[in-house]
Order: sequence, then structure tokens, then C-alpha cells
Amino acid sequence: MTIHSSAQLIQQFGLFYLLILGGYLVARFSEKGRAINVHLTGLLVKLLIPLLTIFSILTTPPEAFLELPAVIVLTILVVLLGPVVLYVRLRRREVDNATKGAFYTCVTFNNALFIPLPLVMMFIGQEGVPFVILFSIVQLFLFASIGSAIGSAFGETGTSLQEIARRTFAFPPLFAVILATALNLYGFSLPSPIASVLSYSGPVTTYLSLVTVGLGVGPGTWMRDVGSALEVVAIRQVIVPLLILPIVVFSGLSPVASQVVLIEAMMPPAVLAVVYASWFGFNSEKAATIVTVGTLLLLPELPLLLLMIR
Repeated sequence: MTIHSSAQLIQQFGLFYLLILGGYLVARFSEKGRAINVHLTGLLVKLLIPLLTIFSILTTPPEAFLELPAVIVLTILVVLLGPVVLYVRLRRREVDNATKGAFYTCVTFNNALFIPLPLVMMFIGQEGVPFVILFSIVQLFLFASIGSAIGSAFGETGTSLQEIARRTFAFPPLFAVILATALNLYGFSLPSPIASVLSYSGPVTTYLSLVTVGLGVGPGTWMRDVGSALEVVAIRQVIVPLLILPIVVFSGLSPVASQVVLIEAMMPPAVLAVVYASWFGFNSEKAATIVTVGTLLLLPELPLLLLMIR
């Protein structure tokens, strides 16, 4: 790794933490922090995430789809292993539904795009970028479907399967996945001016999502939840990667695709988990703590990450 690359990585992580701190300071010193969080959540879920989804699907190179079946299977495994392990941990413990919802959301979905993308470009190269996009697209679909199921299961009681299905297919990010996939199958390509505008949806979504992490933490509360956060982070960032490693080795994927999947498996809980926790009425402060702790602990994890992908 060059000195220039190291400086870029430090700068990127510094920006992540600065935006989280900015959101926290707004929540700490402004009475409008909660209202801002509600409006920001709606903007992300209803507009920015769907736009990013459409842009990602319609701009992915066709050759990247050749390994799509294997990537889909591995993505599903990376997503589902976390809640399975968490279920074993929680099955004999008394935990309220709002906290369970936050735990399951954070342990299920990792940061599939905004952190792994610069890491893949730095340690693997440009050829790894399409696999990052594919992984993130598959997880967006799972985020919308499984995420809605988690929301219905822990957000309120007595929700029917029909209601879960209705919420899932009415969820804006999933609708965007279906629309963009249909357009892609018909050979539609984004005109250059529109693609240029939509390309800004990625960084804008990233930065605003990080601000919501800080807004969700709230003043003087998150330090009390570090213990439970570490438990969820350990499952998400240590146990799941170790479980997926032998499966990836024998999957038959190309070296680049395998390395990207391993990097993705080691990523911290998704920043968007805080947005979803707030959307479904979970304990968003606990979700924000888990995301923040996981993101902070990623730096000491990087040497292990490099060892695994080699």
C-alpha cells in the first residue's frame, strides 16, 4: 500500500467519523435533533436509496453478472448467518422487541457499499468494483424484503404474512430494485446527463446516512450500551467471516470475486440499519451504538482482513 493510498484511507475514515460526530452534536445541543432525524430518514428511504439502487443496477457492466448466481448465494449466506448465531445467543434471554429488532437489523445487514468500495479499489483494484456493486444490489433486495419481515416481526405484534408481503413490496428500495431490473432486462440504458446526476446519489446517501447515525445516538446514552453492541459486532464482524471463509474457498469463484465477498463479510453493520431501526420503531439508539462501535473497530480489523483475502 502506498503512502498516498494510506492517506486516502485515513481521510475517508476521518470523514465517516466526522459526519457521525456532526449528527451527534446536533442531537446533543439542538432540540430539533429528533425532528431532523425523522425527516432525514424519510428522505433516505423514499428517495435517495431508491435512486442509488436504480443507478447501481443500470450501470453495472454486463460481464459482472456471469458470476451472479454464486455471488447471490454467498451474499444470502453472509446475511443469514448473523441472525442465526444471534438467535442462538438470545433464545434464553429476556429482551424487549424494540431491542431485538435493532439487534437483528444490525447483525443481519453489513455496510455493503460505502466502506468496502474504497477498500476493494485500494487492495484489489478496479476489477473488484463490479462485484461490490453486485453484492450491494443483492443485499439491497434482502434489506427491503428480510428487513421488512424483521420490522413486522419486532416492530409490532400480530402482523400477518399478507401484511408483511404488502409492506415488503410497497417498500421504496425494493420497488426500485424491481423497476431497475425490468429496465435492465429490456436493454434500457441511462442517458449520460441522467446517469451523471444519479451518480451523486451514492455520496449523498452515504453522508446523510452517517449523519443519521449521530442523530440516533442521542446525548449521553450510547456509552451504556457498549457491552451489548460489542456482542452484536463480534457476531457480525468476526464469527460470520470465519464461518463464510471455508465456503468461499471451495465455492469456485474467481480470486477477485472471492476476495470481494470476504471483504464484504467483514464489514461493520450498515449505517442504514439506524435508518431502518427508526423507520420500524426499533431502539434506534442501540442500533446507532452498534453501527458506531462496529465502524470504529474496523480499523484494527484491517490487518486480519488483508490476511484473509491473501
